[in-house]
Order: sequence, then C-alpha cells, then structure tokens
Amino acid sequence: MRFAIMQETVGYRPGDADAEEAITGQEGELLRLLLLRRGHPLSKEEIARHLTRTGKNRVLPSSVPGYVARLRGRIGPEYVRSTAGYSSGIDQAGVDAFVFEGQVRQLGVCDIADIDDLDDGIGDQYELLLDLYTMWHANPALAFADDHDDEFSRDAYLEFERYWDGLKKCIIYSELRSRRKPRIEKAIARIKQLLEQDPSDEQLWALCYRAQASLPAHDGPVAATYAAIQQQFPRGIPAELGYTISRIAGGHRDALFDIDQHRRAPDDQRRIDGLIQTIGISSASELELRRSKLEPLECMGQTVSRLRFAGILATKWVADSYVRAEFGRLLERLDHSGGSARFLLINPESEGYRRFRGVRWSEGGVQPVSMLRSLSAAHPSFEVRLYDALPTFRIVLIDQSVVSFSPYLMTSGTQRARTGWEAPHIVLDRTAPWPLAQTFETLFEETWRTATPLSPSDGEYADSLARQSFRRGV
Repeated sequence: MRFAIMQETVGYRPGDADAEEAITGQEGELLRLLLLRRGHPLSKEEIARHLTRTGKNRVLPSSVPGYVARLRGRIGPEYVRSTAGYSSGIDQAGVDAFVFEGQVRQLGVCDIADIDDLDDGIGDQYELLLDLYTMWHANPALAFADDHDDEFSRDAYLEFERYWDGLKKCIIYSELRSRRKPRIEKAIARIKQLLEQDPSDEQLWALCYRAQASLPAHDGPVAATYAAIQQQFPRGIPAELGYTISRIAGGHRDALFDIDQHRRAPDDQRRIDGLIQTIGISSASELELRRSKLEPLECMGQTVSRLRFAGILATKWVADSYVRAEFGRLLERLDHSGGSARFLLINPESEGYRRFRGVRWSEGGVQPVSMLRSLSAAHPSFEVRLYDALPTFRIVLIDQSVVSFSPYLMTSGTQRARTGWEAPHIVLDRTAPWPLAQTFETLFEETWRTATPLSPSDGEYADSLARQSFRRGV
C-alpha cells in the first residue's frame, strides 16, 4: 500500500498496480495528521482540535472515534493504532513525503549554500533530482503552516519547505554546472520563477546575470537583466552583486559557466540533416543577405511576373537612385505583362514602428514611404500595404521558384537588432516533404489580407486616375 500526502487531497494505492484513490473530507485530514506524527499517539482532544481547524464545522472529541472507524474502513484497521490515543501504523517507506525526505537528506541538498559548494557527485544525480522535483505537488504539512499552537506540526511544515527550497536551488546549481547550453537556459527559467516570488534575492540575481552572460549571443538578455537589477535596487546595486557584474563586464571568464562546444555526434548530425531536408532548407541558406543573390537588384533580375516582399521600410529598394531606377523598370515590365509586385511594410505612423525605433535605439534612416507611394501611384502592378507590429521576418517570394526569409532580432539594445540585414538568409525548397516554404507563403498572404493599403497623396491619386483612364482609351 502506498500513501500520498504531498498533494492537496490525500491519496492511497491498495497495490502497486492499482490506481490512486482519494481519501477526502475529515478522514483524509485525519490520515495526514497521523502520518505526519510518525507514530506518535494523539488524544481525541488533539485530533478534534485539528479537524475543527481544517474543516467547516466544529468537531467534538466524542466524534473522533467515528472518523477513525471510517478511516479504518477505507485503508484497513491495522493501519490506525489505538494504544494510548490514536497513531499511524503505516511504514514510512510507503509514504511519499517520507521517501522524498529520505532522498533529500541522503543527497544533502539542504547543506549546499552556494553553487561553489556543489559536489560533482550531486551533479551526477541530476535525473534523481528531477524525479524528486516531480514528486512535489504541495507541502504535506501545509494545513499546519499557521498553527502556532502545535509546534510539532508547524515545524514539520517549515522542514518540508526547507527541503523544497534546497531541492530547487540544487537543481539550478546542477544545471548551471552541467556545461550544457539547454540546461543552463532551463536554469535561467527556474531562476526567473524564483525571482518573481522573491525579487530581492541578491544571490539569484547574481546567478541569473552570470548564466545569461555565459550563453552565446547574450548581449540583449544581459542588458535586460541589468536593467531589471537596476529597477529592483534603485538606491544602488548591492556590493556583492555589483562585484559579480563588474567582473563579467571586465572580461573575467572565471565568473561565467562553461559550455561544451563539442561537435555533434554523427547520429545527431544525420538527424539534423534529415530534418533540414524534410522541411526544405536549401544549401543557399549558408549565405548572408548582403552577400547572397537576393539583394534587391538580384530579386528584380529573377522576377518574371510575381514579386512579394515583406520587411520594414524597403529602404534598400528605393534609397539608392540606381536601384530605384531599376525597380521602376521592373514595375513597367510588370505593368505591361500583367504581373504584380506586393510590398508588406511596417506603418511608419504606427505604435509598432515607435516600438521598433526603440528597439533599434536610433531615429531611423531614410523614410522611403513617399517614394513607394509615388511608384504605387505610377504603376498599377505595384501595391504596398502596411502593418502595425514589430517585424519578425524579412520574406522574399519570387514567382513559383524562390521562397526565402531571414529573422529579425527585436531585442532592445542589441547590435543584431540594429544590423538586421546581416542575419542569415534562408532559402527554402517548395518541393520538400513538409515544406516550410508554404508556411511563409501563407504568413505573407494572411498578413497582407489584414494590412492597410498605402494611400496615395491627393495629387498622386488624381494623376493615377488620369493614367488609368488613358490606358483604357477614355
């Protein structure tokens, strides 16, 4: 028989293969109380007081034998003793809370005050630490957290809280010392959860800063963490935390957590290669945008009848006079052949663009909207629509042959946010088994469907109507 009290409702399993059955009501609270007393007998008066605290109605000492009888009927008479009061006859090895306690004590997780105290042997027990973590659903003595009249039960609550806090920190320490990037990222998530509960914990802030700085491409997260620290400590960063930050800023690698950079095992590399082929990433993905064949001039040269572009402001298509002239020639060709060009850009008057400027921490460059408006008014094949959001991808679609994208990094204060054109430019194969290309085509079309058309100025609108009327022979 197995008993579970590390949860809101007490449960038990008659056999190892049986499903857990809940023991609800006062009988469940009585079983919890007896188990936590570890065989120490309780009088009817003591039990009545506890059941009155945890229940909705007052329980008289004379009613206790009835609760005991019902509990015995559920789990068996041999498990509730009645010598000099009532006590548990259940082996502690069959109770989840005591199994948890025994493992925590054996590992000594509560004795680890700092990450530098972590023994390599405990790090080897990472999977066991995670198993213990999943066992915990609630403090088994939670009902006695504020019972100052029962020192024994109150101490039990505090002791299990100590076990739980120690386990959480030990898992974090183990992940930070693992030399594995995914585990360090997981540790950061755990640290942030703890900081939400106690934002004044200087040790957690130091761990968070060290962990963020240990990861590649860390400038944005580190800047955000530093800003959060300054906000948390407006009167000045505490000395020890400030010392940690200054050492890392000064280039001291010993303040960081090591990450192994070994090459992938052959089997892992084969799986990744297979995944790349399945979703259709082509070999051209190794090229960067400014060095690839998908700069504006190359896109114009490859376009036969259909061009789609999603980006920020399309500055590189119109800012340079030569490129702008070539673009005009492409649009003339599309006008006569019945083709089309659609540009999906951020609205420079929108809240999304104001947020974008804050991310790129600059006043912006050339504003090409007026040039695009003129081109749109002059060429019926050219449409521009505007969206109001931070950009996520640069997308280029050319006829039925080219689907490509590159990611925008919208993390405040980072160099990559400012130099988005240097991002890897991914070229996709539309014939792959699970083509990612179709996903980006759908993304473009759905965003286009809800975006706002770029309106022409009054003069350009009149000129556009006149040109359309001339073409119809009116």
